Amino acid sequence: MTRQKSTIEAIAADWRESDHPPRRSAVEETLDAPNRWTEQALDHALNRWMQRLTPEGLQRWIGDEDTALGTVGVVHGTQGPLTGLRAALAAWTMADRYVGAVPASSPALLPAFAEAAGEQCPETEIMFASVEETISRSDVLIGDPNDRIEEPLPVLCDDAGLSEAQRHLRPERYSVGLVDGHESEDEMGRLAEDMLLYEGQGRRRLALLWAPTDHPPDDYLEAMAGFRGLFPAHEDTPGTLQMQQAFLEAQDQSHAYAEGMEFLLSRGEPEVQKPGHVRWTEYEALDALDEWWQAHEEEIYAIIARPHLHDQCPDHWPLRTPGGVHIPPLDDDEGTALVSFLRTAGGA
Repeated sequence: MTRQKSTIEAIAADWRESDHPPRRSAVEETLDAPNRWTEQALDHALNRWMQRLTPEGLQRWIGDEDTALGTVGVVHGTQGPLTGLRAALAAWTMADRYVGAVPASSPALLPAFAEAAGEQCPETEIMFASVEETISRSDVLIGDPNDRIEEPLPVLCDDAGLSEAQRHLRPERYSVGLVDGHESEDEMGRLAEDMLLYEGQGRRRLALLWAPTDHPPDDYLEAMAGFRGLFPAHEDTPGTLQMQQAFLEAQDQSHAYAEGMEFLLSRGEPEVQKPGHVRWTEYEALDALDEWWQAHEEEIYAIIARPHLHDQCPDHWPLRTPGGVHIPPLDDDEGTALVSFLRTAGGA
């Protein structure tokens, strides 16, 4: 297990270089795939994830306990270019075999990284297959939301005879931002990243923004425009958002958008909109937000707020600071639950 961790860290060190040939080729193939990710977004995601893969980070997350796992299957989701990366890493270090199903939207990044891992650490068998074959080969399965399969993952698991104890299926989730009007320019820029990276897609995307009653959104809109200056929108984004903007216009609902329709912000009830369209909802007191959160906690990955707001929030909220919601720490609640599932499945 120690050798696998060292191997992963060494590969990550190579992949931190944007001109590393396997990375460069995988990025180019991903840009040609059916998705809405730009080269800037892919490079950002890769750089941030590779920075996470340090010996200290891997040790803190996985530890040294041995497991008796056979084949771990991973059905990788369609929401981000590296969805399920942590699941694959855990399988490579904790199991005898890994079989993964990558989506058509991201066909190259994980297989290219896995190829290097397989070459340098052959005692762990690594392979890729279709969703159905991945499930049929698995002793235990980890699955992310996937909108490109005909049958839901729970049904496919039932058909393959995988019990509830043998599967770890993660639901669609989103994040909520909380602001009070005292955010710094840097914090607003990081909130914009959480809202707009991957064109507003991703399992943990910031989809709702809570703000004090009558607080103007102008500074946040400026931060979103600034982010788009660094991370231009995908060419298909404006057309998608124009349809939503036209609907808001017809409903006479308050909204704002970039001149080139690279993002869209609307004021209204806390209802999740389509990717790239963020909902701005007003609050008068945090108590009301807690009531709403408790009714929706199963849907929410994190509540994102500047550090000085954390002390005013209930202790049970899953608080994070702005920036990096798409690339979380290895050992956040989701990462810890992943390792715990595999340890339980392996009898450790």
